[in-house]
Amino acid sequence: MRALCANTLLVAVALIVVSSPVFAIPTNIEDYECSKLKDFTATMTVVKVNENELAKINRDAILLYRFKTVNVKYKEPNMIRIEGEREGTRATFVMNGPYQYVSIPKLHMVTRRDFGDSPGKRKSLMDLGLISPYYMTYTNATFMRFGSVDGVQCAVFNMTYKDRNEDTSHHIVYIDPKTKVVLRRESYSQEGQLQAIYFYKNIKEVAPGIWMPTQVVAQTTDRKIAAITDYKNIKVNTDLPDSLFKL
Repeated sequence: MRALCANTLLVAVALIVVSSPVFAIPTNIEDYECSKLKDFTATMTVVKVNENELAKINRDAILLYRFKTVNVKYKEPNMIRIEGEREGTRATFVMNGPYQYVSIPKLHMVTRRDFGDSPGKRKSLMDLGLISPYYMTYTNATFMRFGSVDGVQCAVFNMTYKDRNEDTSHHIVYIDPKTKVVLRRESYSQEGQLQAIYFYKNIKEVAPGIWMPTQVVAQTTDRKIAAITDYKNIKVNTDLPDSLFKL
């Protein structure tokens, strides 16, 4: 009888030890917002790209990847500037709220697109594996389960857009509770079909309490690598002027 009680006690203790880290993981998306990050600059370098595979994910992205090295600037709320030059051709991409601008002076090209009705097409901090406060103003997060990526315990959320009449695409994200970085993102189309899988790697603390991935790997649905990009020379919270995010 004593042996039975002892064994039962050991099993109970083992269950507590095994399960306690899981239950310590927050299940509220607000705990994962990168609220300390106000702005950042970085150099993005294309490590590898397969244009045929990338076309299966996003044809518009092919032009950006052809520049090989671009300068990236971001500022809350959701202001992005990407600049690159190749063989004398300079291109500038700007996202400011729902509006996207592209300028290629050599081709006499300037375009403006309004993604107010298509939030899933907007560039955002989510593309770098981080959840900004602004991103949560137009999305909903539903906790699904606990999971893991490369042995790291994560909280798994389904991210949908608040106005489902406009955009029914969604993302399933695996977030590391320590760094608040999305380690894996599954992107789904309007029809609910898996479009791509992104992995955010080489996580570094770029400032006290601010962690960022320094490599992004994009895979197609058949697990073929479409692109790998590295982020270097990262500087955060330098008080970038709003004027940078206008054309």
